[in-house]
Amino acid sequence: TKRENNLNVIIEESDRLNILVNDILTLSKLENTESQLDIEEFDLNELINTILKRYNILTEEGYQFVYTNKNKIIIKADKKRLEQVIYNLINNAINYTGDDKLVKINIKEEKNLYRVEIIDTGKGIDKKDLPYIWDKYYHSNKKHKRNVIGTGIGLSIVKNILNNHNYNYGVISEKNKGSNFYFEIPKEFTK
Repeated sequence: TKRENNLNVIIEESDRLNILVNDILTLSKLENTESQLDIEEFDLNELINTILKRYNILTEEGYQFVYTNKNKIIIKADKKRLEQVIYNLINNAINYTGDDKLVKINIKEEKNLYRVEIIDTGKGIDKKDLPYIWDKYYHSNKKHKRNVIGTGIGLSIVKNILNNHNYNYGVISEKNKGSNFYFEIPKEFTK
C-alpha cells in the first residue's frame, strides 16, 4: 500500500540520518581530541571475514566480494577503529566500483609490514582530485557514484584513524581501471 511505502521511505531515511549523525560525531571526536587508542591483540583475518558478513544482502544484488586469505594475522591495534577503517574503505569501493560490482580485499605480507588493499574496478580518480579525497565533505563531480552505502565522510574518518595509528596509507588509481586504497600495519609486535 501507499502508506507502507511511505513508512518504508521514512524508516530508510531515518536510518540514513542516524548513520550520518554517528559518522559526524565519530569524525568530530577524532579531530578534536587526542583520541585514545584502545590497543589489543586480535586476528585481522577474522575481523575482515566478520565485516564481510554485513554485505550478504548486497551479494544478492550482484555484488562480489573477493577475499581469499585463510591465514591468521595477529596484530596489535585498536580493533574497533580498524574495523571502521576497513568498513568505510569497503563502502567506498562499493559506491565506485564498475558494472561488474566487484570489490577485492587483499592482505600482502611484506618483511616488516602487512599491506591491506581494498580494490574497486571503477572509473578511477583524476590526478587533480587525489590530494583532496581524504578531506571532509569533499565531493568530486563523479556522476557514476552509486550512493549504495555510507555518508560521504568515510575517507576522512579513515584518514584520522590511520594517522592516530601512525600507519602509512594512500591510493593508487588508474583511469577507467579502478582504485586501490591501501594501508600498512607495521609488524611491531612479538608473537
